[in-house]
Amino acid sequence: MKFLRLPDPLLSILYEDDDIIAIDKPYGFNAHTNDSKSEHADAIQDGLIEIFEKQRQSSLHIIHRLDQTTTGVMIFGKSVESAKKYAEYFFNRQVKKTYLFITKNRSEKKSYLIDQPIVHKAKELDAETSLTFLKKSENYELWQANPRTGRNHQIRIHSQAAGLSILGDTKYEGHPFAFLCLHNSRIQFPNGIVILSKPPSYFEDLKILENRTAALIHFEADRRERLLAKANKDQCFRLAYKESDFILDRYGDTMVLTGHQKSWTTSEVRDFSEFAELKNLRLVSQTASEESIKWVACEGDAKYEIHSDSVGLLLSQRLQRNWVLNHCANKSVLNLFSSTCGYAVAAALGRASKVTSVDLNKKALNWGRANFDINQLEGESFQFLCRDSLTFLKQCLQKKMTYDLIVCDVPSFFRREKGLFKIENNLEDLIQDTLQCLSPEGELLISINHEKLYIDDIRRVIETVQKKLKLVSLEINCILPSLDFELPGQKASLKSFLVRKK
Repeated sequence: MKFLRLPDPLLSILYEDDDIIAIDKPYGFNAHTNDSKSEHADAIQDGLIEIFEKQRQSSLHIIHRLDQTTTGVMIFGKSVESAKKYAEYFFNRQVKKTYLFITKNRSEKKSYLIDQPIVHKAKELDAETSLTFLKKSENYELWQANPRTGRNHQIRIHSQAAGLSILGDTKYEGHPFAFLCLHNSRIQFPNGIVILSKPPSYFEDLKILENRTAALIHFEADRRERLLAKANKDQCFRLAYKESDFILDRYGDTMVLTGHQKSWTTSEVRDFSEFAELKNLRLVSQTASEESIKWVACEGDAKYEIHSDSVGLLLSQRLQRNWVLNHCANKSVLNLFSSTCGYAVAAALGRASKVTSVDLNKKALNWGRANFDINQLEGESFQFLCRDSLTFLKQCLQKKMTYDLIVCDVPSFFRREKGLFKIENNLEDLIQDTLQCLSPEGELLISINHEKLYIDDIRRVIETVQKKLKLVSLEINCILPSLDFELPGQKASLKSFLVRKK
């Protein structure tokens, strides 16, 4: 089994020329692949360089690194020669670096020059950093750091030496916080190139940090927006997520609030509203008892009708729909459990020769038809069948009907026309039938969101079916989550597989 990271058209960069590419590094990413593996992560802990290499389909070379918990400008070389050239700028101390950090400590002085060696790998290395006070709020201060050397953890160690340990940096005596507040805002090279990164909003308005919910909203959104800076105002993607607290998803000009709580406090609602206002978004809540609101939002060039009470578009499958759009030209596509036909719309816009949507929910299918109408898609090659997806597969087998691509977003449980479907009991039969309904070089895109089934569980089911059907050449790819959902190395809630017949 291979792990597959699908291209993301929204991934963006700060600066690029023939020699270098500068990334606006989000919080929580390693510069390079992390060799450590967790129980469920397996091989999915890509660093930023691997992510952008796959996106660009070309090699990159690390020039300098930022810690996992540091945001801002990070630069890669496009060739060995350019990486060496710019690395020498750093080595010769010709690069002017400007960092920002927040501390909860107080200082009567407005500047420091810390000249204190740093021990790294049993070696004592000279290190020098100037620190300059910028502004303060009731409980926090914002400082600028200009390191004149480039040692490991230099700013974190030198801010500690000045009595200004960084907020959230408990390793170096910083006050405990939900995240560490250190940002690389500016790099200037001796050849005149200057690269800037806008600091997180809580660097600009320190009062945000006084409120836990507001701080988490801005922090979560900052990580995603640094990656998805190309996203236009009409696009859809996840904005913020805090387990057991809240989910904020962007659908065009509207932000949808959901969460495990049935209601939020007045203070929390105000935090969500203020954030939406800051982003120039309308805020709607799925927990509200108000009448459902409808509007249209985009995913790339595709348009979808969104309902505030049930939304109708799973953002966790944004990249999968984009893949379908770009890989189904002149192919026959079957969309099982099609719901509101998000995948079917992508296939139709991708010039599929035939698109068949199957779902037992008549209301969802009508919604899907509306999505086709919005995108001006019509014709006899688009079918909408209010049928049991599993029964339809059996009929396809009897009639020897095959498809080039079958897309299957499998529910964990549903009531069939006859009986019940439970994914833990019936997944093997479903995969067996779909694989038999594929054309000789057909592909199956299957997605599962079930907490008791892990990636390896699903892989074993696919391999069991492969042996049963005696499919010698079957390529199994596990699709990695989009970066606006899980960080590299996190356990994925949605498990997606692309299975190819060869």
